[in-house]
Amino acid sequence: MARQYASLERIEHNRKITQETDHTFLYRLQDGLLLALKEQGQLNEMQYRHAQDRLDRQYREWVRKLQQKGERP
Repeated sequence: MARQYASLERIEHNRKITQETDHTFLYRLQDGLLLALKEQGQLNEMQYRHAQDRLDRQYREWVRKLQQKGERP
């Protein structure tokens, strides 16, 4: 059976996506891309874990920065 991948069907509420306004979306998008690269054999387990760890640290630092500003993550 052929593997099914996600595909873009439409774009709603088209607007610019930035780290400041969409940090959670960007984190999840990057997380999904890392997993897709691993599943396709472009990253081995060690590379994936290293990249995932760095991504998680970046996200936690961003959330911490927002909290220090008094904003909600």
